[in-house]
Amino acid sequence: MSIFRNAFRRKGGTGELIARILIFPFLAIIAIFPILGAGFGAYVLVSTDRLAMLYAITWGVFLLWQLVVLNISPPGLSFDINTIIRFPLSFPRYLTARLFFGLLSAANVIGTLAIIAADIGIGVARPSLVPWATLVLIVFALANIFFTRMAITWVERWLSTRRASEIFTALIIFGSLGFQYLNLTFNPAFHHGHQASKLPLLLKIFNRVRPVADLLPPGLAATSIVSSAQGRHLTAIASLLGLVAFGCLFLAVYAWRMHREFRGENLSQVSHQPASTRVPPSQRITGLQSATAQLTRSPLSLSPTLSACLRKELLYLRRNTNQLYGFIAPVFMVFLFATRMGASGTGGSLVFPAAVAYSLLGVSILSYNGLGMDGPGVQFYFISPTRLRDVFLAKNLIGFLLSLVEFVLIFGVLVFSARTPSPLIALATLCWLLFATFTNGAIGNLRSLSAPKKSTCRRSAASKPLNSAL
Repeated sequence: MSIFRNAFRRKGGTGELIARILIFPFLAIIAIFPILGAGFGAYVLVSTDRLAMLYAITWGVFLLWQLVVLNISPPGLSFDINTIIRFPLSFPRYLTARLFFGLLSAANVIGTLAIIAADIGIGVARPSLVPWATLVLIVFALANIFFTRMAITWVERWLSTRRASEIFTALIIFGSLGFQYLNLTFNPAFHHGHQASKLPLLLKIFNRVRPVADLLPPGLAATSIVSSAQGRHLTAIASLLGLVAFGCLFLAVYAWRMHREFRGENLSQVSHQPASTRVPPSQRITGLQSATAQLTRSPLSLSPTLSACLRKELLYLRRNTNQLYGFIAPVFMVFLFATRMGASGTGGSLVFPAAVAYSLLGVSILSYNGLGMDGPGVQFYFISPTRLRDVFLAKNLIGFLLSLVEFVLIFGVLVFSARTPSPLIALATLCWLLFATFTNGAIGNLRSLSAPKKSTCRRSAASKPLNSAL
């Protein structure tokens, strides 16, 4: 509690406290609907004797748990739990501290409340099921907690190397975009009954996946409760033991990862850098002469400082999943919707401006924390003969070029799949894009200097594509 209270005494703590006071009620309103839905759904299914559909409640709670983990980041605390490894702690105590630290996260609180609501709904509908359902749902909640801890730690481990991070980035980007394509293709809500022929295919896939889903923790929890209600106690006990085995497996895998860190494994990409090679003195002199010759540049060329900053920003763009996904996903979504509108003949003159405005959201969001990706490297800006004007100019140029490229791509997508926007609409949209980009860059520069916040590619590499897919 003292750590939580003292965290608001640092610079920007007052603004963070005000933001939490304004945002938390909104998040509570959003969270209350699935919690009440879990309780009311469990009550309706048990009271109407449709226990076979209880799988929808357990799987819904499981997916809600993971969705909250991906969408709501844990609060940034001034205390780093990894620092306790410096003290003479045994591994069991270290593991216990890691398990309890962050136990009251948004995902755990919302998921646990949904499970409690489902248990209350089952108890109101059939009081005789309360003892067994409570036991099963407690084990199910612990299994969910261990699973999320295990998944987060192992994703961080896989993303600790640069090559693995780039491969994983490509996989989750293509996977999330493919999910969006399948959603628009097979979801009946987007077709208004014109794609009813695809429903048998979805039912066939569901029937194929159902036996496998019954053997996973959500399926085992529902099977145990349903079997207990039907008097099949051996099946209920076996399902509960399977759920306990999954929880122990998740905890064991998480403990194995924590034991590696406890013994000193460093996940920083600095430890994976190749060994530096010694440069002979003759090559140093040659390189110095070539660098001196580059100082005599033409008036139309960029300064060496600005060129180096631009190359650095391009490297950040390649390694930052959030920014890369924010650049690719809007164009892909515009292509999907434009193809559908072109086939149906709908869409007016505001399609192109709306698509450009939608694409600008993904590109411009990181300009409000321009120094975040530099991390500890920000200190080199203050000890090197580099003007911050050149640094922010490079960041703004990259943002402007990305917005301009997306403008051209969206224009080409609409010409190819729907219809060509009128020249007046295209010109007005381009003028608005220039105004919005420059205004956003100016405000973002001020925000980046007044309230910088450190961000890393590794910890947030899988966040945005996955939660956008869900």
